[in-house]
Amino acid sequence: MNPGTNAIALASTNFPDALFNDHFPGIPVTPGVLLIEMAAQLTGCLIAVTASQRDQILRLPFLSMVREAKFRKFVGPNVQLRIETEIEELEAFSAICRTRVLSEEDRVASMTLMMTFLPEEEAAQYDRTLLVAHEQAEFLRLGLIGFPPGDVRVAAK
Repeated sequence: MNPGTNAIALASTNFPDALFNDHFPGIPVTPGVLLIEMAAQLTGCLIAVTASQRDQILRLPFLSMVREAKFRKFVGPNVQLRIETEIEELEAFSAICRTRVLSEEDRVASMTLMMTFLPEEEAAQYDRTLLVAHEQAEFLRLGLIGFPPGDVRVAAK
């Protein structure tokens, strides 16, 4: 992770068999919404760390918009993915990032994600959530975090 610019993570699609039994019967495909969620988790951590370093207070980002989502290839079970996210804009209340999901060197998905910060007065009501977000940001800096439902780890450069 390079706060202020970009982050890269590794993820695998080792989801429960029941997921693939329903999506789709006989043709196991990772749902696109889970690829978006993996990208949003990494993007949220990048934005939280970047904003907290910039403002010296913890900002809690939430996914508020997905634009230009494109799914280029099917992703089956037990596939190793590389997720890359890059900050395009970082404002006081939101951030926009370009994200790519790759399998080996093939791009399987790309999207633009907008993250919106929970206002400070509302964030104060969610002490536990803030603590978890802070812990995730700290673990991510150390390369020790895994996000459900797939296993996501920060890639060493």
